[in-house]
Amino acid sequence: MSYAGPENLSRSTIFKVLMYFITCVAFIFILFINQVVVSSETFYHQQLKRDLVNEANLFTMMINKGNSAELYKTITQRRKNNTTFSYLVKPIKPVIDEVATYPATAFIFSRGKTTQLSQVVKLPRGMELVIKINPQFMQAYRQTVIPMLLSGIAVPVIIMLAGASLFAIVILKKLARVNQGMNRVILGEKGVKLPVSSNDDEFDVLTIHLNFLIEQVEKKEESLKALSVGMAHDLRTPIARMKLRLERLLTQPTAPYTDELEACHDDLEVLLSMFNGMLEIANLNSGKQHIDKEWVDLSQVCRDVVEFLLPISDEKQQQLIFREDQPYRLQGEPSLLFRAVYNLVENAIKYTPDHGIINVIVDHFGIVVTDNGMGVSDEDKGRIREPMFRADRSRTHQGFGLGLSLVEAVVIRHNGELVFSDNNPGLRSRLYLPLASELVSTVGD
Repeated sequence: MSYAGPENLSRSTIFKVLMYFITCVAFIFILFINQVVVSSETFYHQQLKRDLVNEANLFTMMINKGNSAELYKTITQRRKNNTTFSYLVKPIKPVIDEVATYPATAFIFSRGKTTQLSQVVKLPRGMELVIKINPQFMQAYRQTVIPMLLSGIAVPVIIMLAGASLFAIVILKKLARVNQGMNRVILGEKGVKLPVSSNDDEFDVLTIHLNFLIEQVEKKEESLKALSVGMAHDLRTPIARMKLRLERLLTQPTAPYTDELEACHDDLEVLLSMFNGMLEIANLNSGKQHIDKEWVDLSQVCRDVVEFLLPISDEKQQQLIFREDQPYRLQGEPSLLFRAVYNLVENAIKYTPDHGIINVIVDHFGIVVTDNGMGVSDEDKGRIREPMFRADRSRTHQGFGLGLSLVEAVVIRHNGELVFSDNNPGLRSRLYLPLASELVSTVGD
C-alpha cells in the first residue's frame, strides 16, 4: 500500500489543514500583489503625466523663443526617437461661443474605447500640437506587468502546494511505518519492534511508547498462556484421579446414584479432554512436542477422514464429497494431519444444516473444505481459530472452541497457513501447505 497515494492524501487531516492554510495565504497574497500592482500603475501614470507636462512645456518655451524652424525640427526628431508619446500637428478648430480663453497648456481627455491623457500646445499660423501617450507603449507596459503579476502569484502558490504535499507525505510515511507495525501486532506476529530514528522527535517518542506497550502486552499474554497451561497441567491429574475413582465406583452396585455418578464421570471426561487439548495446542505452538515427519499422501488422509465421518453426515442426510484435483505429498506427521482435517470436516458437518453439501478437495496448494451452512461473519473469521472462542453465540453446539486452534497449530508446524473465506453460502476453509519447491528446500535443510 502506498502511503502517499492520492486517496491517502485526500483523507489526511494534516494535508487538509495545510490546504486550508495555503488557500488563506494565497488569497491574502493575491490581495497584496493586486494592491502593489494598482499602486505601481498609479505611480507610473503620475510619472507619465509629469513627463507629458514637461514635454508640453518644452515646446511652449520653444514657441516663446520664436524659433519655428527649430520647433518643427524637434517635433520630427521626437516622432522618430521618442516611443513614449505621439505627436500630431493639425489646424486649430474654431470654437463657437467660446467664453473663456484657455492657456497654452491644458489637459484634454478624449473619450473613446480607452481614456488617453493628452496635452495641446498652440503653434503659430493657426496650428496646434497634440501630444498623447502612445497606446502601444501602454499596451507593452500591461503585457509586461500582467505576466509578472501572474507569475508572482502562481509561483509562490505552486511552491507552497509542493511544500505542503512533501510535508504531508513525510508525515504519512512515518505514520505508515507505525500502522504497518501495529498491523503485524494485530495479526498475531510476535517480537514486533517499530523502527526508531535518530531524530528524537515526537514520532520517535510515540514509537518508543508503542514498543513498550507491545512488549508489555506480549509479556501479559505469555503470562496468561503460561497460567492457563499450568492450570490445565495441574488440574489434569486430580481430574484423572476422580475419573478413575468414579469408574471403580461404577463397577460396584451404586443404585440409586448410578445415573448421577455416570453424569459426573462424563463431565470429568469432557474436562479432561479439554485440558489435554489445551496442553497439546500449547506444546505444538511452543515446539515442545516432537514431530516425526514422513512422506504423507494428503489424498489418502482426506479419504480416511471422509470415510470415518461419513456415518455422521448420513445421519443429517448430508452429502460428504471428496475430490482430488491434483495429488499432493508432503513431509509431515500423519496422525496430526489426520486430526487437523478431521476437525475441519467435523466442524463443517456440525454447522451445516440437514441435506447440506460438504466438499473436501485436494489440489496443488493443499486442502479445501467447503460447506453451504450458516457461515461465519467477517468479524469472527479472524477469531474462530482462537482457543475457547465460539462463533455460535447461543452455544447450541457442544464443544470448547479448541478444534480450529489445533488445526492452526498443526498447519503452522507444517509451515502452512489456515485461511477462512466466504463460500456464499457457508464457509470455505483452506489449508495452504508448502509448494513442491519449498518442500525440496525444507528437506534439504
